Parts: sequence; structure tokens; C-alpha cells
Amino acid sequence: PENMIKWEETMDAWGNAMVAAAKTVAEMAAIGFGMPDKRSISELMDYGPHLLAPTGSDLSDVEETNIPTETTLRSSPFEKPKLGTILASFLFDLNVLTVHGRSRFPGLTFLTLDGCALSPVVPPGCLLVQAGKQLELLTDRHVLAGFHEVVATEKVAKAAREAKRAEKSTWRVSSPCFAHVASDNFLTPLPPFDTNQETVAAAVKAGDQVRAELQAIAL
Repeated sequence: PENMIKWEETMDAWGNAMVAAAKTVAEMAAIGFGMPDKRSISELMDYGPHLLAPTGSDLSDVEETNIPTETTLRSSPFEKPKLGTILASFLFDLNVLTVHGRSRFPGLTFLTLDGCALSPVVPPGCLLVQAGKQLELLTDRHVLAGFHEVVATEKVAKAAREAKRAEKSTWRVSSPCFAHVASDNFLTPLPPFDTNQETVAAAVKAGDQVRAELQAIAL
């Protein structure tokens, strides 16, 4: 945007830092998994179609009163959410690793394998990293893509009210970076997860996997 000073420079610097963090986590994971080389995963990410995707929601109309009996999906990204509004629908990420910076407001919710909903707390100066579908395929489902959503909960309403009282911005800004495996690399299980020959034989290129996932959700 013309009125945003150093927009490109700032966003590129933040995005590159997030990708670097994703690659560092990938190397740590490779060491922990006992893979042949610490870059077994991260080298597949070189030249990948990484995406920095900032989103924003104005929480000024979210109130703790009149608690709804069910959540509702926004009809437009420009609609001001109410209590219970779904800001990002229940989903998993199709990429390899997603890196989240610390948001000013809560709302992000993860679902565990036993069906429990958890709201992560990211300490100042820290990042949150979650696994995506590509990591699930590279580890033959030993690591599963995490299901999550963003909802205007009571905690969100309380934080928005406190921001109003302090005359601070009520915009919830999130800047996740979606780190990808390069499109021409195959998503084949890596050692020591390459013992199932059927899974190895069924491996697809990352670009084809992304295209199939986007087609499945009509995006």
C-alpha cells in the first residue's frame, strides 16, 4: 500500500525470519527423529512457495453478553465479528510447517486427538509452530497435521473490552507464515519412516498435493 512506509521491506524481513524459524524447527525435528541428516526435511523446503498471510479482524463489536448457543461463520471478511463468530473455520494446514507470531488477542484453538479444545498461550518473544499435511506425509503419519480454528470466544471479548478501556486498537492481527516443501519435490516418507512400501510408492509431488487440497476445498 502506498501509505505504508517500508511495507515491502518490513514484510519481506518478517517473512524471511519466519521461514528461517520453520527450517530451524525442521532441522531439530530431523535430529529428534533420527534422520540421516539434519537437513533431511529442511532441504526439501528450499525454494518452496512459502506464504506470509497476515489477517485482521476488528473486535470492537465483540461483547461478553448474550452468549450464543452456537458459533456462526462470518458472511464477509469485512463483517465485524460478534461473540461466537468463527474468524477462521476448523481446518488443517496443507503445507509442511506453519509459524505463528504472537497475536494481540486470543482466539486460536487447537483440537487434540482425544477431542479436547486447547487455547495456546504464546509468551512474548516466542513463536508457535504447528505441523501441516506435508509433514504428515513425510513422516508416514507419525506426525499429524493439527486441526485448529479461530473463534471470538469470551476471552477474546474480555481482551477487546480491556483494549477499548485502555484506548488501544481492537484489531486482532495474525501473521502466520506457511512454509512449504518445494513443488517439484516428492512427499515420500523419509527414513526412519519409509518402511511401508505402499506409502512410498504412492508419494506425490508437493505441487500436486497442494493443487489437490485447494481443489478439494474449492479455493
